[in-house]
Amino acid sequence: MPETTHSTVVYSITEGIAHVEIDRADKLNSLTREVFEDLVEAGLALKDSSEVKAVVLSGRGRAFSAGLDFTELARIAEAGAATRSTSEEEAETGSGAKSADSVASVVEVGTRLGSARALAQKAVHVWSLVEVPVIAAVRGAALGGGLQIALGADMRVVGPDVKLSVMETNWGIIPDMCGTQLLPRLVGPAQAKKLIVTADTIGAEEALRIGLVEEVVEDPIARALELAGQIAGKSRSSLVWAKRLVDLSYESDLSAGFDAEQEALAQLLGTDEQKQVVAERLAMMKARAKG
Repeated sequence: MPETTHSTVVYSITEGIAHVEIDRADKLNSLTREVFEDLVEAGLALKDSSEVKAVVLSGRGRAFSAGLDFTELARIAEAGAATRSTSEEEAETGSGAKSADSVASVVEVGTRLGSARALAQKAVHVWSLVEVPVIAAVRGAALGGGLQIALGADMRVVGPDVKLSVMETNWGIIPDMCGTQLLPRLVGPAQAKKLIVTADTIGAEEALRIGLVEEVVEDPIARALELAGQIAGKSRSSLVWAKRLVDLSYESDLSAGFDAEQEALAQLLGTDEQKQVVAERLAMMKARAKG
């Protein structure tokens, strides 16, 4: 498939692997409203594509993403100040309380996409809605919102030079792009609190030690594409169910999870797709034995 281009995000699909890239290399892939919108659009385009078995998410150039663009941060701060000023005036005059529309003007709250309503959250959350595994390939900086986008992937492969930080408290805010909810799932609540409240920047080895990333390699994009190729060789239906069931483990009790496993098995066993995978696997094993 030829490359699909948005203003700030590009992607292509080759042999079942979709490669999505943030395309603002000259700005270290810093995040703007347009980037958020393009990421959501790309994610939705891939969400139910039967052609795609794995997704690699990366940034062009020397950084994954340096975080929120300063112009965007200024816009949000100005909108927040205006909202507070209006709310204080309404309270003084008794004309009404702060409305949902006032909140929306600051954080782009809209209709829900999955569990997310804010635009920036949707740019992260959309990757959990993609049916198949998503791998974030991170080199250079992944700071603030940039790191939070990587948290939306199912796994993270990073280069030895990475600088990772949820640095929002340095700017008087919090990690609002799903970060406070996704980070504890990866590193535990205490470690997540430490990273958030200190806004420390950590490197590859520390990230690997605490479980924030899965692999550290010299070329994370090449490795992520290699891993995606390994995944793409599997039955798409089994990949979809595997991702769905692991995600379910965070939000259901064991009995519901066990029942869902059996439902998945019943739907997978005996299908043409499963028979084909078994046949190919047995043929490969026979060839190896002869060799």
